[in-house]
Amino acid sequence: MTYSEAATATTAVTEPRDAIIRLAGVEKVYRTDKIETLALTSINLDVRRGEFISVMGPSGCGKSTLLNLMGLLDSPTQGSLHVCGRAIRAYGDRDLARMRNEQIGFIFQVFHLINDLSILDNVEIPLLYRSGAGRGRRQAAREALARVGLASRMHHYPSQLSGGQQQRAAIARAIVGRPRILLADEPTGNLDSQMGSEIMEILEAFHADGTTIVMVTHEARLAERTERIVRLFDGRQVS
Repeated sequence: MTYSEAATATTAVTEPRDAIIRLAGVEKVYRTDKIETLALTSINLDVRRGEFISVMGPSGCGKSTLLNLMGLLDSPTQGSLHVCGRAIRAYGDRDLARMRNEQIGFIFQVFHLINDLSILDNVEIPLLYRSGAGRGRRQAAREALARVGLASRMHHYPSQLSGGQQQRAAIARAIVGRPRILLADEPTGNLDSQMGSEIMEILEAFHADGTTIVMVTHEARLAERTERIVRLFDGRQVS
């Protein structure tokens, strides 16, 4: 079954109705010729539609690996993963790429903006890979920048913006396609406390609109502002 067929299928979804992401018995192992590294084991986690959760734990505990699985950038070694009601093992790379583009927005600690492009062009990039976006791409990018307070900066280049403004631009790029899920990996890690609080307020506004958000963070003060904290230790879910 292709992604398009699944999107219009009328058969019942097997996971709980309110779960937009479900991991059941998930294990992730990285193997080389000489080394086997267990990154995650025995992960059982449901993320409900519209929920805002944070993931915490020491460095190397598997937080980014967990986010990569949720974002379809990697696949489990064992166990099952459902995203938006679909069993991920049923899809090939092309369908997974399309699902990522249409359903999931990514925000990273490193902004990943292209220095040779204006902020407006940077934000428009995800829509270039969508069929049917056409003339609406530019307007959608402008609206996304307005939502994060950068309407007056859209023709600037990344080097002309502060770190907080660059992260706002990266958030605009993540939400320009109106994804159902936002995955944020240390989105305030390169910012001072004031800028971090401003970014958190933007995420909270998207959450209030019904967006599901999973945020990896080391900052307890920010994690406490989310609805639920998931804690990892040595690749295991401890709370």
